[in-house]
Amino acid sequence: MVEAVKLHGYADTTLRELLGLAGVSKAAFYQHFSDKQECFLATFDEIMVEVGRRVGEAYRQPGDLREKLAAALTAFMVTAAEEPAAGSLAAVESLTLGRAGVEHRERASAAFEAMIAASFDPSPSMPPVSPLTIRAIVAGIRGIAYRRLRTGRQAELPDLVDELVDWTLGYQQPPGKEVLEAMAAAERPLPSPDAEPEDGLLPGWEEPPDSKLSRRRLSQRERMVRAAARVVVERGYASLSIPAISAAAGVSNQTFYEHFGSKRDAFLAAFEELAGEASAEIAKVMDRVEPGPARKGIAVRALLEHVAANELFAQLAFFELPTAGPPAMDRADQVLDSFTALLETRTSSPGAGAEAPTAIREAVGSGIWAVIQHEIAHGRRAGLGQIAPAIVALALVPLGTDT
Repeated sequence: MVEAVKLHGYADTTLRELLGLAGVSKAAFYQHFSDKQECFLATFDEIMVEVGRRVGEAYRQPGDLREKLAAALTAFMVTAAEEPAAGSLAAVESLTLGRAGVEHRERASAAFEAMIAASFDPSPSMPPVSPLTIRAIVAGIRGIAYRRLRTGRQAELPDLVDELVDWTLGYQQPPGKEVLEAMAAAERPLPSPDAEPEDGLLPGWEEPPDSKLSRRRLSQRERMVRAAARVVVERGYASLSIPAISAAAGVSNQTFYEHFGSKRDAFLAAFEELAGEASAEIAKVMDRVEPGPARKGIAVRALLEHVAANELFAQLAFFELPTAGPPAMDRADQVLDSFTALLETRTSSPGAGAEAPTAIREAVGSGIWAVIQHEIAHGRRAGLGQIAPAIVALALVPLGTDT
């Protein structure tokens, strides 16, 4: 499985190639696995058990808490750098399974989260670090590996250890004045938006794309875009097809090809529209507030409330987008980077004016994304606004605010 995914990616790996590379019969395969996905997930689990063994062994070596954490992260980064095929399967290709990979990634993260938790100073004078923050730290470190493995820069990973140790341990510091101001703003629910004239509104995304209302107010292209989003959320990207989009939109396959070259084009167009609506909503809220820490807190609250109120966007952005392959993953990275940049601020401490290192910005974005995904996966999408202050702290403490 590792070799096949290295050559083709998970989506294009076939059972025939797996059998050939492994030198086994189809009957032997089915004695162990029900399908390709089960085999992939078993491979993922074995990789993470071995990584966990190496990391745990390094962490148990003599040293203070910082030295132990540095040793453990070094073991993780060296493994990813020296065995990129297995690392890519675990950190990159597992995302292309959508929801199916979430439980396995979270189970694999549990041991690393316990190790991170044990790395913080237990003295009463130091503030405790929440499980949510620890989850984000582990996901952020995994996100660093993901970015470099995707782009063939895995050799950089061991050199990032000291930077990541500083970032991790920085979360035990109490938030400064600016962070507290942003957290307070994020704690308050947003005011209800002003009502807009009914005539100027398009049907909501929950409206069936082939309904009478959709046919009257939406173009054929808009209906196909919405149909692609609906099919993916209901059945998964693997079940998306041009006939399925056409049927859901109430158009012919010929009409589909007049607007799109492939099912992925239609799917990405759907995400672009949904992401554009989210950005516009956040910008509208932020425009009502003067620049400053409070504005950043309100931006986080606006994002979380938008995700909470829009199921299609939540499912596409946090589960289904990577299933559409590298172009979709590129777009996901760009959206994540743009939101992290929105929150970034300059530091007033020594070295003022310097931006947070790129790796830290990537870790922050990956951590926030994983925390939101976790809440949605566990049925808490409607309450996302409640974690807005914690998300603000995740974002602002390491991005250069006062501490």
